[in-house]
Amino acid sequence: MHGPPASPRHERALGASREGSLLLVEVSREFGPARRRVTALRPLSLRVGPGEAVALAGANGSGKTTALRIAAALVEPTGGRVLVCGRDAAREPAAARRDVGASFGSGRSFYWRLTARQNLMFFGRLAGLAGGELRERVQAVALELEVERFLDTPARRLSRGTLARLSVARALVRAPRVLLLDEPLASLDARGREAVARAVGGAAALGVAVLLTVQEGGDAGWCGRVHGLARR
Repeated sequence: MHGPPASPRHERALGASREGSLLLVEVSREFGPARRRVTALRPLSLRVGPGEAVALAGANGSGKTTALRIAAALVEPTGGRVLVCGRDAAREPAAARRDVGASFGSGRSFYWRLTARQNLMFFGRLAGLAGGELRERVQAVALELEVERFLDTPARRLSRGTLARLSVARALVRAPRVLLLDEPLASLDARGREAVARAVGGAAALGVAVLLTVQEGGDAGWCGRVHGLARR
C-alpha cells in the first residue's frame, strides 16, 4: 500500500533522497482482521541521509524491528511510503533490496555446517559479488569486525557474541548503500561493541545511510542522531 500523498515538506525530502539514503513517510503497520486489528508500528516519518548513522530507540513492542523490516522491503507497510535510494520499496522491492544490507539477529540465518568464511562468501554471491572482489571483501569486513581468526570455524561452534559480529559482517559484505541493523550491540562485550561501532562509523564515512535499533535508554551515543519510538 502506498498511502496518502506526501506533504510538501516530504515531497522536498523525496527529491533529496536519491543517493545512499532512506526515507520513511508516515509508515505504519497493522496486523489481523479489522475487528481485532493490532498496531505493530504507529506512523513513523524519518530520513537517514548519506553518511548518517541514526538510532531508532524504543522499548520492546514499540515497533523497532517492524520499522527495520519495512525499510528493508521485507514487510509491506499498511500505510505510508518507503524510499530506498530514491526507489519506492513497494513498487520496486527487489531493486530496493539490492541497495540494502541488513542484520536482524546473531545466528538465525547462518548455515551451521558452513564456516564463517563460507557463509560470508555465500551471502556475498547472492549480492552479485564474485572472484577476487568477493574474497577481498570478506577478508576486509572480517578484519574490521575482528572475526578474521574465526573465518574457518563452522558457524555452529561460534559464540553468541562472535555470531553477532559476523551478522554485521554479513550485512556489510555486499557493500550496501543503506545499512539496517537490529540491536547490533546486544550480546557483545566492550571489545565487540567497539568493533561494531567502528565498522558502522566506517560505513557512514563512505556515504552509507545507517539505521539501527537500540533499546530505550541503551547506548546510542556513537550515532549522530537518535529517534525515539513511543510505546504502542
